[in-house]
Amino acid sequence: MAVAVRHSRWLERADWVWETVRPLYNVCVSVGGRNGLVRVMNGTDRILVLPRCRGVKEEYEPEVWRSLISEFQPGDTFVDVGTYIGLYTIAAAQRVGPQGRVVALEPNPENYAVTEAHVKLNGLENRVELLQFAAGARDESVGFCLRGDVSHVAVDGDDAQHTARCVRLDTVLRDRPVEILKIDVEGYEEMVLRGAENLLMASSGSPRVIYIEVHPYAWSSIGTTSDSLLEVLARCGYVAAGLDGESVARIERYGEIVARKRRA
Repeated sequence: MAVAVRHSRWLERADWVWETVRPLYNVCVSVGGRNGLVRVMNGTDRILVLPRCRGVKEEYEPEVWRSLISEFQPGDTFVDVGTYIGLYTIAAAQRVGPQGRVVALEPNPENYAVTEAHVKLNGLENRVELLQFAAGARDESVGFCLRGDVSHVAVDGDDAQHTARCVRLDTVLRDRPVEILKIDVEGYEEMVLRGAENLLMASSGSPRVIYIEVHPYAWSSIGTTSDSLLEVLARCGYVAAGLDGESVARIERYGEIVARKRRA
């Protein structure tokens, strides 16, 4: 109701009104939403979010969401590299059920705290292992850039205001089977894959599917190219395609690729 009033034709431009009432509105939302605000993500997954996250819309990456969510089966282990505020983490934990497991990595301190709060708010502490790490090709400390809720591992030329612990997925998972892997790391995709080669090449227990948000515009400073990223996937036995199922021979723009384990 508040959103409808805010964007009504008579009041949408009345900024002085909203600047006046916003503090009271924030208090009302915080009190009324202390047990969480309900969001039914893309019409399929009911998630509780913090009052501070009231701006989260129910239509969220709809094509990626529908494709990824359809992959989950009860008992699966899902690894979420780059959780943001944990929307996929929560939906996955609900989908895999009490016998499933979610391992979620988020190095941004604020996003980590929000994800942790969302896990507790949705009562999923027993299914989610949340780690405040970045993922990469080596176990090391790395420079880290924070710009609001957008963050990434620092590379040459970046002004790294912080440091973060970076780990290989091979170190974190240590021969644990994984069914589904999601990677959203603002350009560091190839480094994450290189740090997971033992997992990806395993004859059993390797992910059957990997969802990767690719950021080609950020690759040049890291040394990644379309060929180098696809070569890592191919060497590990994966075939890349788009969300539409069409094979990907070259990555030229931002978007999502889906890599499936090649059948023997």
